Amino acid sequence: MDEVDIIVKHRLGMFGDMYPDLGKEIEASIEETHRWILEQLSNGNLVGFIVRNDVGQVAGSGCLWIKKEQPNPTHPRLEAPYLLSMFTEKNFRRQGVARLIVKTSMEWSREHGYDRINLHATEVGKPLYEELGFKPTNEMQLKL
Repeated sequence: MDEVDIIVKHRLGMFGDMYPDLGKEIEASIEETHRWILEQLSNGNLVGFIVRNDVGQVAGSGCLWIKKEQPNPTHPRLEAPYLLSMFTEKNFRRQGVARLIVKTSMEWSREHGYDRINLHATEVGKPLYEELGFKPTNEMQLKL
């Protein structure tokens, strides 16, 4: 809870990396993003993972959102962890920070009885996720 600002900064940094032309929109979403993250952390639906180096510098972060799901005969629980807001500070990239966050989120999920983690991957992130065993699904979207 004390590090909400780091999670907000990294979530918006992730969007900045993905959509560099959306600077104004990202800036306009700071307050709502902060509110949502604080609410989700407070009610236990969001778990944040922050990586620091040996001298305490923040290297990166990611979150698991425990997302409600509809009944499904292949999955016994009505919720599943959703990995989101993955971000590594530029000077720490390609040093295993994201891998550490993903592996820690996998361990946390297993320890809490979940049988899967869902996520949406960028092209940059796909190789890491695939290497760790994630498989593509058939989700589609209609923009309205």
